[in-house]
Amino acid sequence: MKWGIIGMGDIADKVMAPAMTNSDEHELFAVMRRDPILAEELGRKHGASKIYTNLEDLLNDESIDAVYVATPVYLHKEQTIMAANYGKHVLCEKPMAMNASEGRDMVKACYENQVKLMLCYYQRFNRRHQKIKELLETGEIGQVTAVRITNCTYKPAGTDEWRQQPDISGGGNLMDVGSHCVDLLRYLFGEISSVSSLVDTLAFDYPVDDTATMLLELSGSIHAVVSTHWSALIPDTKHSSELSIYGTKGTIVSTPMVDKFSKGSLMLMTENQRSEFQYEESTHKQMLEAFAQGIDGSGPVPITGEDGVAVSQVIDAAYKSAIEGKKIDII
Repeated sequence: MKWGIIGMGDIADKVMAPAMTNSDEHELFAVMRRDPILAEELGRKHGASKIYTNLEDLLNDESIDAVYVATPVYLHKEQTIMAANYGKHVLCEKPMAMNASEGRDMVKACYENQVKLMLCYYQRFNRRHQKIKELLETGEIGQVTAVRITNCTYKPAGTDEWRQQPDISGGGNLMDVGSHCVDLLRYLFGEISSVSSLVDTLAFDYPVDDTATMLLELSGSIHAVVSTHWSALIPDTKHSSELSIYGTKGTIVSTPMVDKFSKGSLMLMTENQRSEFQYEESTHKQMLEAFAQGIDGSGPVPITGEDGVAVSQVIDAAYKSAIEGKKIDII
């Protein structure tokens, strides 16, 4: 499958492009970035056959089967719809769009043009999380009663600049990291029925949130608490995240929660056993393979546009909850 990357930023450069070039089934055929010097530099670095500075020129290239949209969030809707109109399958970075309404427009355009749309919620391809799903389905910890996710890092003003501009990112820490957490909860437990949240900017002088906490009601009335922070200085590791799942027969703990390479530790603890699982596999390579199967019909698209919209609905509701000071039901 020949790919075009739209927006060669940090994630595309360090994670997705290497996943494409290290695969026998995928080829990074073209890159597009408006800055011609950076476009040339990154295209040559990853061995792209074509280098573009204009989106329409890339989309007009009939050699390209699918595009990876890796631009800031405010561009996702426009670029996904354009790609669909040109008949390109779309793998879109998260969060899907500025809000759920924009996401629905993206789904509609891809459906009408008969192209596949998938979201880059890569935590579903983390082998630890896939193992957790297996452990839950086999009842290893009994009835799940509570879930907790924490994600802490430190992002002062200017360190991740476009994400700190609401007209470009759609929101701050909750939008960026919280969306990952919400999708992982949906993957493990199904739909989310309500959210109550606190969203604040406590540490830094920028117009987006650096601190957020959500209380979510999952299927089966399971309580989940998600706490995400750009305001926590962690001197040694720079980043700390953990997923804990508590049940009537045991506990599952996975660290770190957010990881692109499945590295880390998964602990299963019950009265009779204590087991540790460790993996080291590229989440993005698995994601590319799954999308290719969705396109050729040998498997389903695992993270659909509808999944992306569902996550955006929860994030929209979380911001609304923080503003109105009340629980918001997810419709």
